[in-house]
Amino acid sequence: MNRPRFRMAGLGVGMFFVAALATAQDEKTDRPAEGLVLDTVVVSGSRAPRRDGAQPIAGETLRAHKVVDLAEILADEMLEADMIRKAGYGNEISLRGFGKNNLRISLDGSLVEGACGGRKDPSLSHINLLEVERIVVRQGPFDVTKAGAFGGSVDVVTRKPAPGLHGELTAKAGSYGYLGGGGYFTGGNDWIQALFGYSYSESDQYKDGDGRRLGSFTNQPYLSAYEDWKAYRKQDVWGKLRLTPTPEDEFLFEHSYGSGEDILYPRGPFDIPHERTWLSRAGYTRTDLGEWSEKLALSVYHNKVGHYPSQEYRGNPPKPSAVLENLGGRLENVQTTPFATFTYGVDASHQRWRADVHHAFTGALLNPLLIPDVRTLNLGIYVQAEKEIGDCTLGAGARWDWQQAEAERTLLWGPEAGNRPSRSENEPSGFLSASYRLTERVEVFGGLGRSVRMPNGVERFLQGGGNQYGNPELKPARNTEVDLGVGYADDRLTIRAKAFYSHLDDFIYQERNLLNHATWTNIDARIYGGDIQGEVKLGGGFALKGGVVCQRGEKIDQPQNNNDRDLAEIPPWKTRIGLAYEQERLDVLLEWVHAGRARYVDLDAGEQNLSSWDVVNLRLGYRLTEQMTLNAGVNNLLDRTYAVANSYEWDVLSGAAANPAIVNEPGRFFYASLSYRF
Repeated sequence: MNRPRFRMAGLGVGMFFVAALATAQDEKTDRPAEGLVLDTVVVSGSRAPRRDGAQPIAGETLRAHKVVDLAEILADEMLEADMIRKAGYGNEISLRGFGKNNLRISLDGSLVEGACGGRKDPSLSHINLLEVERIVVRQGPFDVTKAGAFGGSVDVVTRKPAPGLHGELTAKAGSYGYLGGGGYFTGGNDWIQALFGYSYSESDQYKDGDGRRLGSFTNQPYLSAYEDWKAYRKQDVWGKLRLTPTPEDEFLFEHSYGSGEDILYPRGPFDIPHERTWLSRAGYTRTDLGEWSEKLALSVYHNKVGHYPSQEYRGNPPKPSAVLENLGGRLENVQTTPFATFTYGVDASHQRWRADVHHAFTGALLNPLLIPDVRTLNLGIYVQAEKEIGDCTLGAGARWDWQQAEAERTLLWGPEAGNRPSRSENEPSGFLSASYRLTERVEVFGGLGRSVRMPNGVERFLQGGGNQYGNPELKPARNTEVDLGVGYADDRLTIRAKAFYSHLDDFIYQERNLLNHATWTNIDARIYGGDIQGEVKLGGGFALKGGVVCQRGEKIDQPQNNNDRDLAEIPPWKTRIGLAYEQERLDVLLEWVHAGRARYVDLDAGEQNLSSWDVVNLRLGYRLTEQMTLNAGVNNLLDRTYAVANSYEWDVLSGAAANPAIVNEPGRFFYASLSYRF
C-alpha cells in the first residue's frame, strides 16, 4: 500500500470577507481617530512607531515588570487579556475567551509554537523578554496575513541592530528568591550592524496569601527531595546581523537559543527538567521600487523546540520527549495606488511534530507514538486593502489556506488504528471593516468577519493510549464575528466601548465519547461580550483610568457525555480602576483589579468554579538620569489569596474531566529593577 503524500486539494470557491476592530487609545491625543484603531500595541523600550494605524497602550515598558513571562505581562497591560496560571513560569494567555490554539503567536512574522501536546510550554514562553521591542495584539478574526488567527493574534516584534554603539543592562530582584538580569549591545556603521544579547532569570517557589508554597497545589505530591526545589531557571542568548548596502536594501539574519531547567508544573502531573528553543530567521526588504511596490519583503525561518517533561519528581516513571520544528517563509508586497493601499503576499509553513514516552528510571520505551511524527504543510495567499474617504476609513481583506496533515507512523489506537491517515482541506477567510467620524470627537466603528483554524497534529493524531487518542475526522473550525463600537475623546476624557458576537462553526472541543475515551470533536458554539474603557485627566499630572470587560461562551451542540451548556475556557468578568501620576521623571500607578466569580464553567469537562477576587497593585518608575531608570513595585499589596481564570486547561496526558489542580497566585510580591541604557 502506497503511503499518502502531500497533494494539492481542489481549490475553494468564493471569498467570505471578515472584519474586526480591536481598539487602543493614546492618552496624549484628543481626537478619537487616534485612539480607535485596528490594533493594540504593548510597547517595551522606546515608544514604538505606528504600524497599521496602531497606538501604544499604557506607558510602562516591559523592563518595569517583575516577571519574564510575556503572558503575565499582557494580562497586566490589557484588560481584555487573562492569564491561565500553570506554574511560576510558562503560563497561557487568553483574549476575550480565545486562547491556546485559537490564538496565533508569531515572532517577527515567523510561527512560534510549543512542542508539548498538553501545552506545558505555551508559545510565548519561548520568546525572551529583553529581545522584545513591541507587541502587536489583534483581537478577533482580524488578521489575514497569518494562517490560523482564529480569535486573534499576538505578534512579537524584536529589536534590530543599529549603527553606532548602543545597549541596555538590566538587573532585577524580587520576593521569593526572584533574580533576573541581562542586556544587549548593538553597533556598527551605515552598512553593517550587529546585536548580541543575554538574559538569565530564576525564582524559588512563591507562596500565596495563606502561605501555601507553589508546589503544594499539585494533585500528585512531590518527593521530599523536590519539595523545596526552585520554581524555574531560564536563560537566553541571541544575536543578529543587519546589512544595509543601500538606504533601500536591508538583509537581516537572526538566531536565538533558550534553555529552561527544572520548571515545576504543579498544574498537572508532569514537571519539566529541561527544554530547549532554537529560533532562526533570515529576511530581505526592499523599499521604493516604484509605483508597483512601496515595500517588498522576503523572509524564511526555522524554529525548533525540544520539550522534555517527566513525572520523576513525583516518583512516577513516565518521561515524554517532544520535538516540534517549523520551517516556513513569506513573500509580501505593499503597494499604494490612487484607489487604496494594498498589502498582499503568499506564505508557507511545514511542521514536523513527534513525541514518545520513556521510563524515567530504566530508560525503557513505553510509547513510541505519543505524537506519531505528524507532518503538516500549509500554503496561504492573502490580500488586504485600506482606503480613506473623507471622514470614513474602509478596510477589507481576503485569504485562502490549503493544509495537508498526515501521520508518518502507523496508528495503534482510535478510529484509524492500523493506518497512516492523511487529511487535507482548504478554506477561505477575510474581513470588511469601517470607521466613521461623526464629529471631531466621536467616532463609530465596526466590522464583519470570518476566520479559520485547522486542527493540529495532537487533536487529530495523538496516541496517548487505548483510552486517549486524536480524531482524524476533525473539520476546520470557523469563526464568524461581528464587532461594533463607539469612542469619544476630548482634552480631558477618553472613552470607548465595543461589543462582539462570534458564531463558531465546528469549534474544536474536548470530548469523552460513548466508549469513555478522551478525544476531540466538532461542535457549534458562540462567544459574545464587550468592554468599556476610559481615562479622565484630573490635572496636576494625575489621571484616573479604568474599565470593565465581560464575555460569555455557550455550546449550541453538546459533545458526548457532556450536558453542561457553558463553553470552557471563558474567563469571568473583570474590572480595573487605576490612579496614575506622571511628571517629568516619575511615573506612579496604583490600581485595583476585581474579577467576578467563575460561575459559567464547563463542569462536565473538568472545570471548576473559582471565587471572585480583588487585588491592589502599586508600580512606580523613576528616571535617575537620562540613561538610568529605577522601577519598583508591589503586586498583591494586601496579600490576598486568590486564583485567576486558571481552571481552563485539559492536559492531554491526563484526559478530559481530570480536574487539574488550581494554582493560586503569589501573595504580596515586592520587586525592583535597575536599567542602564547607552
